[in-house]
Amino acid sequence: MEIDDQTLPSMADYDTLKKFFEAHVVEFTRPALLSPKFSQARLRDAHYAWRSDIKRLIAVEPNLKGGLDHFKQCAHLAYWLRRKSPIVDYVDWAAQVENLDELYPDEIARRDLLSKYGEEYLAFDFGLKICTYYELEKLEHPRSSAPALSIAYITDVCHMLKFKHVSPHAMYLIYKSLLL
Repeated sequence: MEIDDQTLPSMADYDTLKKFFEAHVVEFTRPALLSPKFSQARLRDAHYAWRSDIKRLIAVEPNLKGGLDHFKQCAHLAYWLRRKSPIVDYVDWAAQVENLDELYPDEIARRDLLSKYGEEYLAFDFGLKICTYYELEKLEHPRSSAPALSIAYITDVCHMLKFKHVSPHAMYLIYKSLLL
């Protein structure tokens, strides 16, 4: 998934969001020998809810200059992708491997993460990748590198996203605190 300065604004179009999100998911799941199955209805619902939130926020925040920042947009997008769960299943290609011990440790770790927190991780990571692009490439005082997140941190975030109500506003703070 190649992110640029037009990625976030172009995702106002459903087909563009679909293309970017599906590419993101496939890029992460392929090394784990998994092929995702998407619900287009759920993805469309997530897109609709996200765009509705963005329009509502713009309407109620009169002091915005230039629209919502990437942190708020990505926080709402990740929230709705996680909530609507557009990934409904995976085709497991591991049966093609004679011995699962032949998988690399990172492939096994991905499979484990996806089996426990697939929806949560993929939604969180999608928003984080877009926010990271803006922070590294577009701002006048960018970070020197993307944050290195430990597996313990990722697991904690995913657990909270799965079992607790984490609002878009909380997601905004998570993204902003990781990148500023």
